[in-house]
Parts: sequence; structure tokens; C-alpha cells
Amino acid sequence: MNTPASRRVLVGLAAFSALGLALAGCTSGSAADAGDSDLSIEVAGVTIETNDELAALVPDDVAERGTLTAIQFDNAPADTFLDENDEIAGWGPDLGRAAAALLGLEYTAEVSGAFDTFIPGIENGRFDSSWASIIVTQERLDVVDIVAVHESTTGVITSEDAGLDISTPEDLCGLRVGALAGSAFLIQIEEIVAICEDAGEPAPTIDSFPQQGAALLAVSSDRIDAFMTAKGQLSWLLREDSSAEGLEIQPLDYQPNLEGVAVGKDSGMTEAIAAAMNQLIEDGTYETIMTSWDVDFGLLDEAVVNPSVEQ
Repeated sequence: MNTPASRRVLVGLAAFSALGLALAGCTSGSAADAGDSDLSIEVAGVTIETNDELAALVPDDVAERGTLTAIQFDNAPADTFLDENDEIAGWGPDLGRAAAALLGLEYTAEVSGAFDTFIPGIENGRFDSSWASIIVTQERLDVVDIVAVHESTTGVITSEDAGLDISTPEDLCGLRVGALAGSAFLIQIEEIVAICEDAGEPAPTIDSFPQQGAALLAVSSDRIDAFMTAKGQLSWLLREDSSAEGLEIQPLDYQPNLEGVAVGKDSGMTEAIAAAMNQLIEDGTYETIMTSWDVDFGLLDEAVVNPSVEQ
């Protein structure tokens, strides 16, 4: 399913350019007229144009508006982040641009560092969606739809000088562990608290951080022992972020999780987004986008709407 970057895929309509953002002062979206059928976009070297059958799935009010609105996190590379030009980047926004173009819509994203506001913002209709590492949890499924597009595992990063070896959840017992505020990783740490208590071991203490940079600083300065997040993000941080110097990824791969696109239940866009994602999977554009961000693991054969969560 490897698609050459030069392949022209007849799957979208719209052009995008950077716009000003409300929350972080930056945005990404289209400056093109949504009604101009002669325009197209290119994502990861693939040209994308509207698929009329898919566009017919878009509710009338969204089609008339001409945009697919999104709220994106500003600091979770390679999933979603602001690049050196203060433009939204990552595999999540790229999938959002591609799927929106397939549906004849402009992808417009507002960027924020307050991840814990994302689900409420989608639930109350301020945004249609959020693209990337929205982990499927029952709590989230109760209030928004999630179209799963990737499987990730949770990883742990620590200081090289700490001399820690974390290969099992029990190895976190008694440690100071942090995660992103509003993330599913905090729920996972709570689960590890129960594992430790059942084993008669001291529970880990839990800290939450508004930004990954603040969490990495806390690890480096010995205010916490470990930070938990998607392992793919940790790999990117070690490779690209100077603030991760002196840190290391531990062997633990905790709880494979489905993750993807959060969609407002009242937006009417869930079916359309899932159909657009399945088109991108079928024609190879999905794999091209993911591998362009060095994500060659956890790729799905089908976009799954509201997958069941094991209790």
C-alpha cells in the first residue's frame, strides 16, 4: 500500500494557507474560496481533490459554511504541534486537511495548549473536531464521537542519571509520575496506583502539567521521576527537542490504545469523516501521510467509529 509521493489521487477540493489563530496566536487553514472547484491541495506530496460522493455526506449547514473546524494541541509532535514558522503541523493536521479536502471543505484549526478544554469545546459545538492523539476512553465516548485512525502505546521517559529500569507497571510504584493535564495518561496512572496498592507496594504520586515542555523540565530537574505519554511522541522528542537532552525512554509499553479524531456528536460529521478516512486508507494516502512523519507503527486497515472500550 506504499503510494509514491508524486501520485495524483482524485480525492479532494480546497487550498489551504496559514491564518491567524485565536488561542495561540496562530492557525492553519484554507484561504481559498470553498466554492472554487478548480483548486486542490497537496499533503505529503499527494494531490487531493473533492470526492463528490463523500462530499454528499456533509450536512447542509457545514457544506454551506465550507469549513471543517478543529482544535489542535500546540506541542505534541509528531502528532500535532506548531513548527518553527508557528504553523500547525503533524500527522493529525495533515489527515485533517486531506479528509476535509475530500469532503469539499477547508480545514481550519485553532491552536491551544490547554488540552483539557478540547473535549468540552467539541461537545459544546465550538469546534467540529480535533485530529491526532485523542485516545479512546469511555468517558470521552459518552460526550463525543471518536473515529480511531491509529494504535499507540504509552511510554515513559526518565532522566538518564536516575538509573531507573521501568519494564512493568509495578516498576512505577512509589515514583513521582507526571502526565499531560486532561489526557488519558492520567487515567492510566490511576490504574497503576491500583496495581501497586493491590501488590502491597507504595502508590506512585501523580502530577499533571499543562505542557509537555513543563513536564520534561520537571523530569530534568528531578521534581518528578517519570513522564508518561504516547511513545511515538517521546521518540520524536528525543530526536528533535533539545529540552529532552539527558532523558531516556524506558522499556515499558503500557496499554496499546486506539486514538484518532474526536468529532462532535451533534455536528453530523462523524459518518463523513469516517468515510473520508477510509478513502485515504484505501488509496494509500493515509500511509503516505503517516510515514512522512516517521509513524510506521500502529497503522489501521479501517477507521473505526466509537470502538468499544474494555472495562
